[in-house]
Amino acid sequence: MRTACVTMVWRDHYFLELWIRYYGALFGKSSLYVISHGGEPEIARIAQGCNVIAIPRDQPDENFDETRWELLSDFASGLTRYHDRVLVGDVDEIIISLVPGQSLADHLAQAEPAGVTAPAGYEIVPEGGDALDPERPVLQQCFKAVLSASYSKPGILSAPARLTAGGHGCHSPFILDPKLALLHLRFLNAPELILRRQQRRAIAEAATDGSDRSKSAFLRGWRKSERIRDKIAAQFDAAEEVPSGQAPERARDILEAARKKKSGAIQFSVPQVRARDFRIVLDPLLRDLF
Repeated sequence: MRTACVTMVWRDHYFLELWIRYYGALFGKSSLYVISHGGEPEIARIAQGCNVIAIPRDQPDENFDETRWELLSDFASGLTRYHDRVLVGDVDEIIISLVPGQSLADHLAQAEPAGVTAPAGYEIVPEGGDALDPERPVLQQCFKAVLSASYSKPGILSAPARLTAGGHGCHSPFILDPKLALLHLRFLNAPELILRRQQRRAIAEAATDGSDRSKSAFLRGWRKSERIRDKIAAQFDAAEEVPSGQAPERARDILEAARKKKSGAIQFSVPQVRARDFRIVLDPLLRDLF
């Protein structure tokens, strides 16, 4: 089976290295497509052996994420004509199988093609303030995460699709596969990542200075990243713990009841999921995946 993985990146060296290490081991670097936003030489160096596509980068405005995801949708959709599956997402997102001993590649090979598929999404929230040990797998240090509507993203394609800004929704129907988990890693405690959040805040402030700040959810997310982190950490702390073996059916029940249509696209309702969320605890056998 042919599987391609697509992401778009600017400066996120830590996450790109992790993304390539994980997906490259599963599918081979020649199956990875890295859209380098701005053509930074360091991105090309890290992604040697992958398909690197450099594109120009303008300063972000309120249409930045819409434009970015129109490109990602078009590119990933095109690749479905030559691949059985195409995974498309941000570089700080990793999809795993929740079945111990079964890789993501194994799971996809056994699953029937569904046009568009969404894994259940989870926000990883580090417990305590200790910095990550780069010599140990991330999931050995951060193995709990809270269910997320926003990151239950329909990003596994076997047919062309139009995804919404951020990849959070799709303009065509999609199935949910909660035996897959999309782990969102943006809040990991690594010095480079803390600096990146600070840089993004400054970029968002400059991009929205004197404008209607309600125009772009993406810019609000960058500008208020620490406030958002505190809010999600509070949800994480309050949520009931559920072992990863029990999580798929629990997530299916919550997410299927929270489907909604917004501006012609299907996605999951954040308030509905938040009211019933839980904290997944990954099986020890899954903690060496990356």
